[in-house]
Amino acid sequence: MSRYAGIVHHHPDQGLLHLPLQEVDVRVWMVDVSARVVLSQVFENVSESPTSRAKYVFPLPASAAACAFELEHADGRVIVGVAKEKSEAAQAFQSAVDAGRTAGLVELVTDDIFTISIGSIPARKKVTARLTFVMDLLDNGRRDQVRLQLPMAIAKRYGEPPAAMLDASTTNEKTIVKITVDIQTSEKIQEIRSPTHPTITRKHHKSRSGRKSDRWMFVTWSSTTFLDKDFVLTVHALGLDKPRCFAEIDPQDRHTIAMQLSLVPNFKIPPLDSQEYIFVIDRSGSMSGAPMETAKRTLEMLLRFLPDSQTTFNIFSFGNDVDGLWGKSAPFDQLRMQHAISSVKGMKANYGGTEIAKALHFAIASRNRDRPTAMFVLTDGDIHASANLDPFTVVSKAVQGCKANAQLRVFTLGIGESVSSDMCERLAREGGGKCLFAVQAEDITGKCAMLLNAGRTREIESVTIDWHGLGSPPAVNFSPSNHHHPLPPSVVQLEPPPSMQQGPPTIKSLFPGMRLNVFAITTFRSIPSKVRLLAKLKDSEEILEDVVLVTEVKPFKDEWSSIPLLHTLAARQLVKDLEENRAPLPKPIAPASNEDIKKAAIVRLGLDYQLVSQHTSFFAEESGHETARRLRRSTSWQRSRRLHGRASVIGDPASDPADKGAPGTDVSTVQTVLDSLSQAVYAMFNFFFPDPPPTTRSRQKPLPGTYYSAAQSRSGSPSIQSERSYRHDNSSTDTFSTLSSLEGSYTSSRWSYSRPSSPVPPPEDPIQRARSPVFDASPQGTHHPEPRIAAPVPKEAYTIISLQEFDGSFKPTPDLKAIVGINTLAKAAELQVDGNVWATAVVVAYLRHHLGAQPDLLDALMNKALEYIERKGASLLVASGHDFWSLVNIAGQSVGS
Repeated sequence: MSRYAGIVHHHPDQGLLHLPLQEVDVRVWMVDVSARVVLSQVFENVSESPTSRAKYVFPLPASAAACAFELEHADGRVIVGVAKEKSEAAQAFQSAVDAGRTAGLVELVTDDIFTISIGSIPARKKVTARLTFVMDLLDNGRRDQVRLQLPMAIAKRYGEPPAAMLDASTTNEKTIVKITVDIQTSEKIQEIRSPTHPTITRKHHKSRSGRKSDRWMFVTWSSTTFLDKDFVLTVHALGLDKPRCFAEIDPQDRHTIAMQLSLVPNFKIPPLDSQEYIFVIDRSGSMSGAPMETAKRTLEMLLRFLPDSQTTFNIFSFGNDVDGLWGKSAPFDQLRMQHAISSVKGMKANYGGTEIAKALHFAIASRNRDRPTAMFVLTDGDIHASANLDPFTVVSKAVQGCKANAQLRVFTLGIGESVSSDMCERLAREGGGKCLFAVQAEDITGKCAMLLNAGRTREIESVTIDWHGLGSPPAVNFSPSNHHHPLPPSVVQLEPPPSMQQGPPTIKSLFPGMRLNVFAITTFRSIPSKVRLLAKLKDSEEILEDVVLVTEVKPFKDEWSSIPLLHTLAARQLVKDLEENRAPLPKPIAPASNEDIKKAAIVRLGLDYQLVSQHTSFFAEESGHETARRLRRSTSWQRSRRLHGRASVIGDPASDPADKGAPGTDVSTVQTVLDSLSQAVYAMFNFFFPDPPPTTRSRQKPLPGTYYSAAQSRSGSPSIQSERSYRHDNSSTDTFSTLSSLEGSYTSSRWSYSRPSSPVPPPEDPIQRARSPVFDASPQGTHHPEPRIAAPVPKEAYTIISLQEFDGSFKPTPDLKAIVGINTLAKAAELQVDGNVWATAVVVAYLRHHLGAQPDLLDALMNKALEYIERKGASLLVASGHDFWSLVNIAGQSVGS
């Protein structure tokens, strides 16, 4: 399969050439539920003449916010990209190239494909292209896990490729790949695993005293050949399923506060009584091999998890054409379930192309429009969407056209090692569902259970977030237009944005066990102490409520604080909502079309927060004043970020007094966003463990890098005001503008002792830190065990799943006896209990014992069993004198021994 990634240029004599990709270096900082990634790719022009104009094509996760780009020559000179309106950037680039100046242009092709056009690259020289992006981490099928999935190449996709991708080259197989991931969590790390690259090296960060942190680790992986599939890393840590809300004061004087609410709903949402289930499986050629086998296992699992009461279902296979197991959905029973599973086991990826829009239209047309429908799409998403191949429009129109009590929801499972995250994630967003990803080597059982549980839940009528918490809204700042980047004359001029911008603006779904991320950019004058989420179930008076404390993430207050994390992520979400027509349009100063207003709104966000989007691009031009790597860090980079990040300093770069005579500092420029990310982990430490550090002094001075929940006072006294103004005095002890060394002990950290030998050097910390005093957080002699690798689903559980009848019951078959023991099942006669009821109780006890750490999978399996007992087994229990849970307890004494 052809894969695209590299720089392509036209040689005057030899035609189209590509610059060999010598090395790929990926440095990732995972902090709690977010990540920041610096992707460096080293290319070499091996020809004897300079390149004329080169094109660089690369993939990114669809959820990423590309917020910084630079091109570094072999002599250390760096050209920094700045966001401009797209056509303006293209014109500036062309003018620079025509004038013989080196220039760069970064453009978005799709949400997961970017390109850069580069000016002249000297003969026999290397060039490093470096991109920085931030992102939210993905769900991974368990509540306390997150997933990092980095695309390394773009698989060949079905359909007409965008013009920007034409003439892209295949990647050099000799490319060296190095990946380093720094992982920081608020509680103990239980497991780090890579289902795609199991040979990763895991190391603990250590304190200066040689003790290992169980909350801060790093992972390395390298290869002497090109990585032509996604790199996937999953992290299981305690507390990842706890709700959190962070707030960040904008360091660029826009008088705004960005907030992020991230929670995994743990309240119970009752299931639907009656529903239709439609499964759409991709059997195109791109699914051949491992993806097809994963899809088949997934589909079989989903079928077994279906509720038996008032359920209808159907399966559609597609490629060039589409066909269904039946013309219309059929009632779910034992015979039809077995027939469907038999059909799934015989499936092959032999349907040709990937006409997913046609398949979705066909499947939706077959649904019963008088009852709710949950649709599950299993695909690698490898298509180029176009006007003739647009699955998003098909789904969105179908969802909008549903009757009040017969909603359609679409869930996707992206399968494969080079899946299109843009296609899969957007399809789920348009369908009001959720998206998960899986590769062949993963255990997909938990993912199946999570998706099926989500598909069964009752529809949410409304979700409201009170960003100001339980009290009255705080005062807001007037946001004059001069605090925003002036829009170019080519776009519609807009009135200032509202005092509250939320993304997504309307929350249409809420699923237990699946993470919800919501952002807001506000003009509050102070950070609220709490936020409140209210959810109302459809056809119910019940209101679900969750109140979350707010933790402030303080920007790194020095010359390097130039990419505010939360503002960048929030702006990316607002751009996505505008692009997909989910956000209200701002008010134009003069009448204009909706499309022009939407474009202007996206341009404003892109310019204000330096983002690449449909209507903004990064433009970089060599001015002749570039400095080498060591001297450049405090000059051109910071100047360009400040000049183009706010309007108040627009002008001649030379006029910026902060840049005159600035001393050179050896800090990695593209890594400056870690300023905010590193502080986020400290904020989360205090969020979960807010106790102040122990001290023998009567008045303790706060450590550098210490952060407080907005609901917690500095002194611990309840009389201190809980909401604080964002206008801090930098000299005040209330403003902690530097971070202490992460090697120092933290009062809420847990440590385990180890040999004093040094680990493999961790990724270089881009922040110059003050050394911290070391506190001993644990009593002497206390030993904390190594992070435990969580046990996978036992193979016996797979057999048990296959033994469950369609109605949720189990029979005392030889296969079940082999798992739980003959003597255990024989107790049915002794207890005078029906054999099927006792076998079901034994299985429930077995599952509770072995799957307690996987609540979604446990719920999916137990729900069917309990529904069987409620409907059919209750009458059988009356004669025995036992209730079901007493039988489970009796059985537990055997299966747990």
